[in-house]
Amino acid sequence: MGGLVHNNYDDLFSKGVKLTGKGIKKIGNMKRIKDMDAAEGILIPGGSAGNVRKALGDYLRGKTVGEIANMAGAGDTAAENALKNN
Repeated sequence: MGGLVHNNYDDLFSKGVKLTGKGIKKIGNMKRIKDMDAAEGILIPGGSAGNVRKALGDYLRGKTVGEIANMAGAGDTAAENALKNN
């Protein structure tokens, strides 16, 4: 028989950006892409460069989805709007 397989769902999300409690609430069902650059998170499902500019602007450009979620959890309205609009 094969070896023991460890299937702990939380282990999938323990690497990379450490989400705060409020960040977890803000990120919602996007937790699986928390370490992805936010621009990629917009483009992959079919968003355009215009969607990226509108959602992220200069302020959030280069941040990961998880970083933006943590910022939104700390009360950053631009980050909260970026999460809501995508």
